[in-house]
This record gives sequence, structure tokens and C-alpha cells, in this order.
Amino acid sequence: MTGLRLALANLKPGTGKTTSAVWLAHVFAQAGNSVLLVDADPSGSALEWSDLAAMYPRLSLSQAAFPFRIVALPSRELHRRVPEIARADDVVIIDTPQLEDHASIARSAMRYADEILIPCGPTPIEINRTTPVREEITDLGSVRDKPLRSSILLNRCITRAHSTTDAREVLEGLGYDVLGTSVPRLEVYAQSFGVPIRHHGLDIWRNVAQDLVERCLPRCTIRSLTHCDRPATAASPRYWQRRAGDGRYRLLALGKVLHPAAVGGQGGAAEVGGVGRDKEGDRRGDLLRFG
Repeated sequence: MTGLRLALANLKPGTGKTTSAVWLAHVFAQAGNSVLLVDADPSGSALEWSDLAAMYPRLSLSQAAFPFRIVALPSRELHRRVPEIARADDVVIIDTPQLEDHASIARSAMRYADEILIPCGPTPIEINRTTPVREEITDLGSVRDKPLRSSILLNRCITRAHSTTDAREVLEGLGYDVLGTSVPRLEVYAQSFGVPIRHHGLDIWRNVAQDLVERCLPRCTIRSLTHCDRPATAASPRYWQRRAGDGRYRLLALGKVLHPAAVGGQGGAAEVGGVGRDKEGDRRGDLLRFG
């Protein structure tokens, strides 16, 4: 059962959807998840990136190839076809096309997703362009059986510039959920298309993944979303899942596995935060929350 279904969406091209999708897919895969990246854009940028990276001359194929599955599916029936394709995957990330040119494909992707992530630069024009995306998300409520979460990812931000803070305040004032992590404007991201993703630059995307994990827990049970060296705090509680069969616990948000004896040493008594079940009602593990 898929634990996280994420779609990157925007009105226009060139806003960082493909870059965000590929870097996030690497973070989730490196944490040990089975990840499916769906390239729903007719331009096929994510798939082309994967092909070019696999041919990178300085690395072996095993070092250069993307560590997750990627499929091209620019289809208006995506919401019906992906569930079968992604049956065994923990995380599904969809790189959608721009709404203004391929609205039917983008809508189908958003019908499938649980969370819509809207990349947005800290400029007035990009903030204005989030409105049509939100309107599409609102309209989809009538054809979904559960609410659709959405959030803004501020990207291409200049470090220590007031524009990032100002954009966050404006977006929150408009009623958007804005992820706590913003992605800086760095060459490692701007020039990453077509080359393998290495370690440099991944920390920012681990923090973005952590923000997304905290938005879905404890409503979904995911074996492990991201490895993040950021310590858990009272404002960012730690979640654990007891794994069936071996008696160990997995720290969901940080991707670590501990034996039961180690859990007791984390400080504070554990309280049951909920029981995850799939659609058939199968028990998927007790979620334990540590304050």
C-alpha cells in the first residue's frame, strides 16, 4: 500500500517541478523506500534526466542510475492507471505538466495524489500564479472521497534576502500552508538536470521531505520516509512504528530502526498515536509518539 502520494503542480513551466520531484525521489529512495516517479509531462523531462544520468561518463551504471523506478504516463486516465502500477511502492511522486497547457493530465494526477506540492519562487508574479492551482484543487473536492492536502514549497530563494520572508508572509496571509523549509537558489540544483544526483545538496531536500512526513503522520503508515540528521524536538515529535515479526521499532520521520530496549531510553513514556490500516483493514503497525 502506498504511504505517500505526492504531485508537483503549477500553472506554468519552469517553476522547479521536475527538479523538486527528482531530488525528493532520491531522498525517499535513499532512506530505503520503494519509490515510483511518474513523469506525467508530455515533454518527458524527468525521464530524459534519468536516461542522461545513466550515461554519465565518469560513473558506472550502478552509481549513475536513479535508485528508483520512473515511468512516463502523460495520460488523462493517470488516476486510474497508477494504483495498479504503484501497488508495491511506498512513495509515489508525480511530476505534472503545467496546468495552462495540459489541464486534463494535471487534474488526473491531482485526483490520485494525497498532497499537492506547489513550487513557487518568492516573487509577486509567481505568488499570483498559485491562485489557479488552488482553484483546481478546490474543484477536485467534488470528485474525491477524502480531502486533498496542498502546500507551497518556496524555491529559488536568495539566502538571507527579505523576499523569502515577505513571500512566506503573503502566502500564509492568503491561507496557504507553506513548508517550513525553503530551497535556496544554488547552482547544484540549477545545473543538476541530466546528471546523477550525488550527496552534495541533499540535506535541504531531506528537510523538505521531513516537512511532508509531518503533514501526513499519523494518518498514514510509511515504513521510512527520509533519513534526516535533524534532531526531533517538542515541536517536531518523533514517531515510531513497530515492525511486524521482528519486534523492532522504526523511527518513521528519521528512517532509523531500534530494538524495543532502545525505545525505552528515548525519554518519556510512549503513547499510542493510532493504528494504521490499509483499505482491506489489515493491521500495519502501531504508531507510537514520543513528546
